[in-house]
Amino acid sequence: MKKPVKKVKEKDIDTGFSLFIRQRDKTCQFPLRSPEDYHLGNLQNSHFFSRSARSVRWDEDNCDSFCARHHQFLEGRKNAEYTDFKLNQLGVFKFATLKKRYYSLKHWKQEELGELSKKYPK
Repeated sequence: MKKPVKKVKEKDIDTGFSLFIRQRDKTCQFPLRSPEDYHLGNLQNSHFFSRSARSVRWDEDNCDSFCARHHQFLEGRKNAEYTDFKLNQLGVFKFATLKKRYYSLKHWKQEELGELSKKYPK
């Protein structure tokens, strides 16, 4: 008899993934920050391509840590400064493959969500 798969809450994966990204980056990744920006704290996980795109929702290349001020600044500039930042960070090839993943459809199976919840515990 097959063991039933426990339903994983995406919100729990989101919480663990956000924590992972903020611990990975440790500081605001905004390239034009000044030394006084280091005290801003309140790191947030920023998704370059929207979280609603399930194919890249938990993609480490799609996310960066920014302080609240720079996160808000860049959210309105995804076709300008944020794109320049991602291209510089990832390089043209890796950025293009991230964009390709963004445009692909992804339906996560419960088993896959279970693996993500183990990789990014809350």
